[in-house]
Amino acid sequence: MPVSSRTRTLLTWLPATVLVLIIAGVVVASLAIQGSWWAQDRPAASDDQRASDGSSMLTDTGFDYVNVSGTFKVRIGEGALSAAELGLPENGEKSAEFRRPVRAVVAAGEELYVLDDIAGLTATSVDGELASVTFVPDVTSNWTGALDYLRALAPDLGWDAAQLDPLTEQLGEFNRTGEGDTFTAQIGPSQGGPAEITGNILFDRASGATPVTVTFEPGD
Repeated sequence: MPVSSRTRTLLTWLPATVLVLIIAGVVVASLAIQGSWWAQDRPAASDDQRASDGSSMLTDTGFDYVNVSGTFKVRIGEGALSAAELGLPENGEKSAEFRRPVRAVVAAGEELYVLDDIAGLTATSVDGELASVTFVPDVTSNWTGALDYLRALAPDLGWDAAQLDPLTEQLGEFNRTGEGDTFTAQIGPSQGGPAEITGNILFDRASGATPVTVTFEPGD
């Protein structure tokens, strides 16, 4: 069937029209992003992102702000806000995985603890209070890297680094026996301070991966 000149003209313009629509869509999306909160260099935190004492809200919106600002802040123990004021249920937990490693700042009493390169966390509430915050550092995922990381933190977190000394021998015995899939070890908890801080290592026999966690709980 022959194609009319009008049809040929429409077919000629069709690709250009589609291209214009695509470009227009990109421009609109770009303008929307430029005007959004995410595109701001240092956006101010809103009430649903930061609590009244400056702590990060333990909610999706609070963690969104942490992703942008690069810093997570929380107070535990005496003087801490209630679970509800932080966006947590009376009894429950909330976890986050950050888009990039962030700095965690934990206030307890008059002490201030700082952990760098935090990849994620889990906050737990019990009876309406913040009961614990467990941090997952973005560290070398092998046994040596895990021990080195905890050993470096020991002076600041109140641990006796000597607790780490027998662990490599214990791991060797675990590997020799061939029993079980994982080997777990702990350093701490710290004693006598405004926070009880515990470091945990888990060695996976199959992969050799050794994730580390650091948990803060209110002190006695």
